[in-house]
Amino acid sequence: MFLRDFIRRCAAIFSDDTAYIDLYGRRTWRQMDERSDRIAAIMQSFGLRKGQVSAILSHNRIEVAEHWFACLKTGITRAGINWRYSTQEMLHTIRDSDARVILIEGSCAAPLKGHIEELAAEGRILIGFGTDHGLPHDLEWLIATNDSRPHIPDLAPEEIAMIGYTSGTTGNPKGVLLSQHNLFIAAVFNSMVNRYTHEDERLYVTNPAGINVYSMCMNIITGMTTVLDDYNTQRFLDLVQEHRVTTVTLVPTMLRRIVDAVRAGNVDLSSLKQVCYGTMPATPTLIREAYSTLGCTFLDRYGVSESAGAVAALDDAGHRRALQQEPELLLSVGKAMPHAEISIRDDDGRPVAAGELGTVWIRSDTVMRGYLNLPAESLEALRGDGWLRTGDLGRMDERGYVFLGDRRKHMIVSGGFNVYPIVVENALAEHPAVREAAVVGVPHPEWGEAIVAAVSLFPGREASSEELIAHCRQRVSKFAVPKHIEIVPSLPRGSTDKLNKREVQRLLVESGKLPWNTRRDDRESH
Repeated sequence: MFLRDFIRRCAAIFSDDTAYIDLYGRRTWRQMDERSDRIAAIMQSFGLRKGQVSAILSHNRIEVAEHWFACLKTGITRAGINWRYSTQEMLHTIRDSDARVILIEGSCAAPLKGHIEELAAEGRILIGFGTDHGLPHDLEWLIATNDSRPHIPDLAPEEIAMIGYTSGTTGNPKGVLLSQHNLFIAAVFNSMVNRYTHEDERLYVTNPAGINVYSMCMNIITGMTTVLDDYNTQRFLDLVQEHRVTTVTLVPTMLRRIVDAVRAGNVDLSSLKQVCYGTMPATPTLIREAYSTLGCTFLDRYGVSESAGAVAALDDAGHRRALQQEPELLLSVGKAMPHAEISIRDDDGRPVAAGELGTVWIRSDTVMRGYLNLPAESLEALRGDGWLRTGDLGRMDERGYVFLGDRRKHMIVSGGFNVYPIVVENALAEHPAVREAAVVGVPHPEWGEAIVAAVSLFPGREASSEELIAHCRQRVSKFAVPKHIEIVPSLPRGSTDKLNKREVQRLLVESGKLPWNTRRDDRESH
């Protein structure tokens, strides 16, 4: 069985039920099946065959799901282009994947306008949709004039269904190769752990460019309705009320904004039953505030692109246990989900004892086949017997709860001590004035690296750098106390709305405000 089989079944069982709603309209399951057939036939008419790549550049729109369904039906490999990418990153994604047919939403076309002729000269077919795209082909015209049926080839579980590009914070985005079987297992088990039903109304506002498209389209498992939009706090609140949304998927940055907005005004979120969150750490302070403000259940999920998303989860019972009697569990991402194993290992790949820090390893049928065109990186990540070596540090207690330390690349070595930014960020978040904090290491002439932080405050609240440093002294080890804190209006974001720590680091280094000196009292205070 493949994911494409669910599309036909939803069309047969839930024919006239609404599958998707976006800013431009809605589609029933029958319409999704018919239109994805048309798009599949169009791609095949341009010579695309199973195993070749079609890419899409778009905001959250129904066409993203239709294109994905068309790829699933025909075995064409789907690649997503993040609309927040730079032009260079967009071109890299197209050429690295060798996308032959590219669908581009009109509002996303501007970065590529100067490259349309060269892409066409490379034999790439550019199809626009939405308004004012100015591309050689128009998707709606092609759908209206093409009534042929697509060829539906046989599929094998190991065939590549998707190339999910990473966020590109350390160079050009890397293409994660995910098979038909990877995505089938991921969609089925995530839907089960999330406890989705046909009666749910889901609001999806996270970026669908990478592996998240399967999450955006997880409604094919239950036939539930999914509302699509890009994230905007007021629009989010309006959509929950308008469509009586029951379940949402967020990153903690979005959750922070929603909690602030609900506390500031009279908002009806009574239909909301569940908030799923993940992709980056949420501070215990934020989770406590969210529980007291939103009045629904919560599910924290942990995974990486290379594992096709979530492989661990802290369910609502775990959250409530943490809030009532075990507050340390709010620092956990939960236990391994039924389809995955998690192991904490040392640098030589040997499992460490319970409670010890090491690198997070994952084994699952969802683990990627490798990175596209990067054999050395693939060998580094895939260590045999189905295990994936992630870049995350963590520990696991005797009960199987996983606690993330940080990304290995974020670890700061200051004066010979290892400092994990998340520990300091959690401490800063406990201050009542702190809205968000990002902790990074910057070069220091004496210690190698020094711990510094950029902090944004709640509107109407005040706190000085000195006050926040004193706050940290009471909560973290002496060597982990920030040596400088910069109060900023907001923190820079990356292409998936995560904190961009490289940009934080650059801004702090270039600010000219780092008070480094090598006085004796500074050296001894470390």
